[in-house]
Amino acid sequence: MDHIAPKPLNALLIAALLAGAGLLSAAVFAGWMRFGADIVLTYAENGLSSCL
Repeated sequence: MDHIAPKPLNALLIAALLAGAGLLSAAVFAGWMRFGADIVLTYAENGLSSCL
């Protein structure tokens, strides 16, 4: 049986998508580290902490 090798474009596209997802995840994590306490305190002050 012949095996078809993946196209280089597919590998580049997958690599670009993974890199973008990694950068987005890092940005979200950094934002949570910076503003997470303020978000939780705001929810607690407004009585919405149970909606988390």
